[in-house]
Amino acid sequence: MTLRDKVILISGATGALGSAVAREFGQTQARVVLTGRSDQKLEQLVAELGLTTAQALPVAADVTQADGVTKLVESAMSRFGRIDALLNTVGGWTGGKTVGETEVEDWDRMLTLNLRSAFLLSRAVLPAMLEAGWGRVVHVSTKTAVAPRAKRAAYAVSKAGVITLTEVIAAEVKGTGVTANVILPSIIDTEDNRASSPSANTDKWVPPGHIAATMRFLCSDAAASINGARIPVYGAV
Repeated sequence: MTLRDKVILISGATGALGSAVAREFGQTQARVVLTGRSDQKLEQLVAELGLTTAQALPVAADVTQADGVTKLVESAMSRFGRIDALLNTVGGWTGGKTVGETEVEDWDRMLTLNLRSAFLLSRAVLPAMLEAGWGRVVHVSTKTAVAPRAKRAAYAVSKAGVITLTEVIAAEVKGTGVTANVILPSIIDTEDNRASSPSANTDKWVPPGHIAATMRFLCSDAAASINGARIPVYGAV
């Protein structure tokens, strides 16, 4: 399953999931484009992974904004000449209120962070992938998008949109050598999630590395026939 010299764009790279994905792909001889909002955190991540400037390109960008995504993709194309895969780990959670209690600002924030970013990133990378005749788009949604629970409307709707976006892309790229798939994790085992649920049984939570390994498989030639899939990663259920 070689990814030697493939150019992998990892959004949200400094987050708990994104850094696990960066670690997974940093071991593959691929070249990685790492993006987040903080230059300092990106430089720290590159140093922690032991990657050289030939292997990694850190680009600070706000991927909820079209200008930020344009800057990111132009930087990647200028350095490496192509983008072979988009691994989108950008996302956030807001919940705890009924629909009637949900503030418009919270609704808009979830749609912007979770769905608008996925759209902007996809739109930006697809032309080069289609021209090359090879590409992988992998988004991250959530189990909550297909099994909604009370008091999570903004989050669930935004992540359901990510699923639909991915499936539309998959239909549009069918037969081109490009694929689009979406991973649906249950609760991811991160420090933030443990802090917010200190009494929870974390034994069934999903390690970020398991999601990263799934992404690695989806980027391989062995996964060329997988397109438009909703891939559940629900932990030890």
